[in-house]
Amino acid sequence: MIEKNYKVQLTERDIEILCFINEFGFCEMPQIEKRFGIKKPLSYRLLRRLIKAELVKHRRIFYAGYGIYYLTSSGAKFTDLPSLGTISIGQYGHQRLITDVFIQLRKQYPEAEWISERRLLHEKFYEGVGKSGHVADGILIFPDNKKIAIEVELSLKGKERITRILKDYSAQFSIKEVWYFCLPGMLNAMKALAADLSFITIFNLKEFLHDERQAQ
Repeated sequence: MIEKNYKVQLTERDIEILCFINEFGFCEMPQIEKRFGIKKPLSYRLLRRLIKAELVKHRRIFYAGYGIYYLTSSGAKFTDLPSLGTISIGQYGHQRLITDVFIQLRKQYPEAEWISERRLLHEKFYEGVGKSGHVADGILIFPDNKKIAIEVELSLKGKERITRILKDYSAQFSIKEVWYFCLPGMLNAMKALAADLSFITIFNLKEFLHDERQAQ
């Protein structure tokens, strides 16, 4: 058990849940259930405890959708990242899918370490490197130190911008591969842009998640 000046006594799983939520900024209940292999009503009971302890907040973004859970500043003290602060409605769907992709990747590659975009940005700023340049949605690091950048694309950006990002990856020798997870309507265009780049792999996002509802 871990206790830190709060009226509730936290278990190791409580801490893991807090870290998982904060790694991505926010999570929905089905994502927490999938990540930790828990079901209702236990999942709601666990989160109610954390909300009551003022470590987690719950907010409904869209009326017909799941609410989201995110950490308070007190909850973030149990992790090594700051709390989210603000939630961008425009980035909500994209971030939700990044979390879904992570959960599926973790099932397939349990030996790999995941570094989230939030962590990449935090460490980049902390090291004083600067704010310019493209940051991946996540990076998988395998035991042999092979690094794979993960990108989740929901819309086809300008051709010049994507070409520039791909060119940047060509110069990042620490990144061995880049995996793009795209909606079906983007696959042909993305494959065409990456045709001469052997380190780029394009995935069908809907097929990867095995759930049509996840990638609408």
